[in-house]
Parts: sequence; structure tokens; C-alpha cells
Amino acid sequence: MRRQYQADFIIRRALQLFAVIFIIGTLLRIFLISSFVMSGVSMMPTIWPGDFLLGTKWRAANVARGEIIALRCPNDKDQICLKRVVGLPGDRIEIRAGALTVNGEPPDQDRSVWPEATLDSEPKAEPVAIVVPPQHIYVLNDKREALEDSRSWGPIKTDLIEARIQRTWLSLEWFDGSVVRTWPKLRPERMFRSMN
Repeated sequence: MRRQYQADFIIRRALQLFAVIFIIGTLLRIFLISSFVMSGVSMMPTIWPGDFLLGTKWRAANVARGEIIALRCPNDKDQICLKRVVGLPGDRIEIRAGALTVNGEPPDQDRSVWPEATLDSEPKAEPVAIVVPPQHIYVLNDKREALEDSRSWGPIKTDLIEARIQRTWLSLEWFDGSVVRTWPKLRPERMFRSMN
């Protein structure tokens, strides 16, 4: 009888602990943190396909220039896009002869994510300068030749921002040349890297 009581007590406590952990984890996931996986190449060389990323939702709309964000794609709100913020409200963004300027200055060249290549290998036309409106941001891909960013969408509303990307927590290589692997290869050198 006493053993039965002890077993019931242990099972009850274990279930209570599991319930508390589950509730705390769910609340963290809903309100504070999110996980994303990169499937495309638009943010290379910073984020590779197969990188799993951790983002914070807390004050997500308060982004800084140079941060990587997860946002709802303007052309498909069910899809999440990862982009780099290059312009904040009131900033003047100009791409002339393939070179980006923000408020008349080139972006901070100390960041390793800014490639030395120009934004467009063959500019289609000289775009006019864009002033980012209030409650909007201007975003670009790190792989500049991929045009699915503010160059085709225009400035993005800040309410589309889902999270500010903080770091990779896992990185898997699914391809061996052009062949898809049965089991991915772990890339430990890319794990736990800060994005900012």
C-alpha cells in the first residue's frame, strides 16, 4: 500500500512538472522566441541553406540598421522571409550604378556581411532615391543579385516583422554537390553564431 502511494506521488509530481515545463515553453514560443530554418540562398554568405535560426519576438519592430529580421513576405503573407534591414523610417535609400547609399553614405563597411560586389551586376535602370516612410523599413538580401526584397516590394511595414534573428543554433548540409543526402551532415563551425 505504501509503495503504491509512493509510485502515485512520483507519477503525479512528474506529470505536474511536465505540465509546468510545457506551459512555460509554449508561452516562451508564443511571446518571446521563434525558430526558423533557411531554405534558400538569398541571405548567403551570412545565412546558409540548412541553418536553423533563433529569433526574438520581444520588441521585434524596434530594429536597427544592419539587423537580420524574419518577416511575413509582402507578396505571400503565409511565407516567412529573412532579410537585412538597411533603411529605417526617414532614411534616404539610393542604389546608383549598383552601389547602395543610406542618407548619402555607404553602409557600414566594418560588417563582414556587406559583399564587395555591387548590388546589381547589370542595373536595369537608374532608380530614384527612396525615403522610407514612417512605420516602414527598407530591407535587402545579403546575396544582392536576388531581387525579392525592398527593391521589388518597396518599403516594408513594421507590423510584418515577426522576429529579430539572433543566432544559428543548428546547421545542416543536405546537399553533396547536386545530390540530396539521405542524412544531413552537421556543420559545427556554423552553430551558435551570432547574427549581429
